Amino acid sequence: MKIRGKQYKLSDILLIAFVIILFIWTVDLEPNKELEIYQQELVEKESWLISELNKIANFMSFKVSDNSHSNRDVWYTSRYASPEFDKNRLLHLHGFLLKEGWVDMTDKIDKNDYIANTSSRSDQTAKRVHILCKDKATIFMYMTDMQNDYLIDLFKARTLVELKYDYSLPCYDLNEPQYSHTNAR
Repeated sequence: MKIRGKQYKLSDILLIAFVIILFIWTVDLEPNKELEIYQQELVEKESWLISELNKIANFMSFKVSDNSHSNRDVWYTSRYASPEFDKNRLLHLHGFLLKEGWVDMTDKIDKNDYIANTSSRSDQTAKRVHILCKDKATIFMYMTDMQNDYLIDLFKARTLVELKYDYSLPCYDLNEPQYSHTNAR
């Protein structure tokens, strides 16, 4: 067979056609079912996540603070930040969250899985983060004065508590009931 002035054998043409058909057959044109399930799960949990952030904000109740959240269909992130710092208030918040059913996993999972996901620019600050898990969500509690380590538009934050829901974080795949006895520290 002649194509554009070159002679090709039928076997060459059939081989090329077979490779093209095989390629098309192997390409997955179906939507990602896992992603769709995750997105639906996130939609269902968003109001709970917002209420948890509001509990944190109400508990901390610094005079100057900012709490915000965003849902990007594949992850949810929120934060409570303030230019004020009170370690005792953070410790009381930690105890309050444990009573609310959050599980402190700080010493039970590899922090290296989390450090890249924290907002801290300092290794020292990142090492002082408490990691709490509940219903696949993660709280990062920075138990130290952020000392200008975290900046937001309004102020230099000294207190920061982040609430995240992200399938890439270890809390998402964690089976928490087995750790429920670890709430008392």
